[in-house]
Amino acid sequence: MEPSDLTPKQRVAITAAVDLAREISGRCFAVYVGPLEQGRDSAIAKHAQIPGAQTSVLIAVDPTARTIDIITGTQAAIDIDDRSCELAVLAMRSNFAADDLVGGIRAGAMLLAEHARAPRVLHLNEPA
Repeated sequence: MEPSDLTPKQRVAITAAVDLAREISGRCFAVYVGPLEQGRDSAIAKHAQIPGAQTSVLIAVDPTARTIDIITGTQAAIDIDDRSCELAVLAMRSNFAADDLVGGIRAGAMLLAEHARAPRVLHLNEPA
């Protein structure tokens, strides 16, 4: 599947998921769907092209090769560890198995965004 193979509806849904992930976490999220000729190395190269790559997260999916790569910048990796990425990949694979590409990307992005979210501070104005 090439990026051009996505329908306009799928593109809108993926964009909405990326925007929501950004809003939840404060991190830049990006999604690439298409061929990754060199596998993970290609995904790393695509991540490096993102402005502010140190704080960003790339979800790269190659449907033909059936691979999923999550690349986190050095700052994003502080909040999103390998375990979080593994959980996101499992969630995506589950949806992909049901032929739900957009649902899988959304599930993975939401899981990663929740892990990157800054913890809420309650009672900020009360003495400790």
